[in-house]
Amino acid sequence: MPISLPALLRELTPPLLWRGLVGLRSRFAARHEWEYIPEGWDYANVHPEVAGWDVQSVVDVYRAKWPAFADAVQSSRPLDFTHESPDFTGGDLNAHNGVMSFAYVLARARQQHPAISLLDWGGGSGHYYLLAKALYLDIDLDYHCRDLPLLAAYGAELFPAQTFSSDDSSLDRRYDLVMANTSLHYSQDWRAVLGRLAQVASGFLYVGNFPLVTDASSFVFIQRPNAYGYATEYLGWCLNRDEFLAETARLKLTLEREFVYGYAPSIYKAPGAAEYRGFLFRAAQE
Repeated sequence: MPISLPALLRELTPPLLWRGLVGLRSRFAARHEWEYIPEGWDYANVHPEVAGWDVQSVVDVYRAKWPAFADAVQSSRPLDFTHESPDFTGGDLNAHNGVMSFAYVLARARQQHPAISLLDWGGGSGHYYLLAKALYLDIDLDYHCRDLPLLAAYGAELFPAQTFSSDDSSLDRRYDLVMANTSLHYSQDWRAVLGRLAQVASGFLYVGNFPLVTDASSFVFIQRPNAYGYATEYLGWCLNRDEFLAETARLKLTLEREFVYGYAPSIYKAPGAAEYRGFLFRAAQE
């Protein structure tokens, strides 16, 4: 019987080197893009590669893609892409659903306040400001974005007339619309952050693109976004839906509309199936 190529390589490779190669292969094979982290947020204490979002590679990718993103947003084509798309050829229904959900949220807020003050919590470099101006050409928008230092600095460079901050000074006032879109689950103490956002929302609070699970308890996952060109890793919550909504009820937030985007990443070894959803709440009236 002819010997296979893997078997031949095994025979020709010294045992010590072979064990090293097998171990290296196993190590990299286990590095899934999305993975359940049973030890929770303590994982970051012993894994320095979990550097989060405030790294230069993220800003470099944002900067490289911004011209194409801005051109696509300002064209007449479908908004079926994100600022993180590998190209801007479109066809991403999850992205389209997310943008149209945001359009609904803005329309709802404009019914109450023709001139909107918006806090975009974790808003990166302000891509939702650009989307808002493209969705509603006549919108009167006082835009405030709170993010980490590198992203906030780049946003201020792009939109110097708007307000970008990397501290909590944005929480010193109230807003017609507060938005935490693809951001709340990156906060270890998500309840504290949600509570503070609820306090500064005088009209609506939108928690968008938020990973939830219905068939398991809340858990922590890691994302390794190498495919986007980010030289980092970050942890996030996949919250139990009932637990999340119980907290919003405690904060006296009234659910007005729930959104589904169609995004359900497979998280390796997760105890339950994750699905990204969104929620528009009316803020508690004083």
